[in-house]
Amino acid sequence: MQPAHPGPPVHGYPQPYQQVPQFQPAAYYWPPVPAPVVIDGFQIVQPRLRPIPSGPAIGSLVAGIGAVLGALPGMLFAIVTPWAGVTFFMSSALFGIGALFLALHARKQIRGANGGISGKGVALTGLIVAIVALSFAAITALITTANFL
Repeated sequence: MQPAHPGPPVHGYPQPYQQVPQFQPAAYYWPPVPAPVVIDGFQIVQPRLRPIPSGPAIGSLVAGIGAVLGALPGMLFAIVTPWAGVTFFMSSALFGIGALFLALHARKQIRGANGGISGKGVALTGLIVAIVALSFAAITALITTANFL
């Protein structure tokens, strides 16, 4: 007994032989793909990953803003009572010094990461805000000292 003729292909099966596409150079792809590296006979393409944001840079900016926000009312309260000026001076000075060291550490970390860590502008902004906060803290200290005398 002969098997029945299968008839036309169902859902495109059986399919004719198709040639496997060859790897195209990186110029054909967008976004650009790096050229493959041959490891143990296999072509491996390592994707380009986005750089991660620097945590110390963000921390320096936040601490610097906190120091400025602590020093501004400290200058006003130091005129009224010197003990409030001491309190605001200490808090803004501690936050400012912390922001300064975090910004310097973030800039060193970003330089050493070879593009793996982003946030150069945030670190620079944190450094500038930390310097401004420390200058405001120094003004608060001068006002407080003048009121103690």
